[in-house]
Amino acid sequence: MKAFIFTGQGNEYSQMAKELYENNLFAKELIDKLNIKFNYKDIFVKESDLIHDTRYSQIGNFVISIILSKMLCDKGVHADVCAGLSLGEYTALCYSKAISIDDTISILENRSNIMYETLYEKDTGMYAIMFLNAEKIEEIVKQFDKVWIANYNSPDQVVIAGDNKQLEECSKICIESGAKKVIKLDVIGAFHSGLLKESSMKLKDVLDKYSFNDPNIPVYYNYVGNKSNDDIKELLVNQLYNSVKFEQIILNMINDGVDEFYVIGVGKSIDNFIRSIAIHNKLKLKVVHIEKMQDLEAIK
Repeated sequence: MKAFIFTGQGNEYSQMAKELYENNLFAKELIDKLNIKFNYKDIFVKESDLIHDTRYSQIGNFVISIILSKMLCDKGVHADVCAGLSLGEYTALCYSKAISIDDTISILENRSNIMYETLYEKDTGMYAIMFLNAEKIEEIVKQFDKVWIANYNSPDQVVIAGDNKQLEECSKICIESGAKKVIKLDVIGAFHSGLLKESSMKLKDVLDKYSFNDPNIPVYYNYVGNKSNDDIKELLVNQLYNSVKFEQIILNMINDGVDEFYVIGVGKSIDNFIRSIAIHNKLKLKVVHIEKMQDLEAIK
């Protein structure tokens, strides 16, 4: 079985949409007709310092991922199941026909602004804790009132988020407890933390304006780490301020028979997470990264 896994934000680079825009008609037409409040080409086709700004990067990444998934399908490769990391969950829902491209873009424009307004210049952040048992990290996090576990990415990486002063202290304790490394992430604030709980009601108001269809293939959700029959809007609202259970998603996909993973979008972090999960569970999995034209050309 094949799974499409869509990337989130955080790995942006200059002109990341340039190659697709200049070499694929679907990409050019989609980007040219975007109905958004900023000029997509100025930020993601040309050079810009705004590529990491969440107000733009969410749509920036979504557009690239949905273009790549269309091109992959044009080559005859289709997913049996799908999921996405954080922002990528919206791409998965769009790919599975639960919501249209235009509606996804409109929702993400609102979502990105809600997150920006909540977190910008609030002295919050995110740290990746490397090679420390998740249960131990949970125990340490409980000592702080403004630190949360944001992502369970792999057996080798858990991300914490919250107030920067408390994060620094929490990170020190993690190192003292055996973590091999702590990496401060280049983000504007504490995504997937309790600091976004109140703002999640604003996202709910946005989502309530749109209609979602039942996905045409199973979608595995960040909030529950698995497939779900729960209301999609509620799952997305909860995703905003709760832990992303990515490792659980991959393990549940494997248990359901998935052995081929196509990671679609910008950045190779997810490839590494899946390979780490495979190594820890002594599994052989096919992991294919789709980000550039040459990646698509390599598909036979």
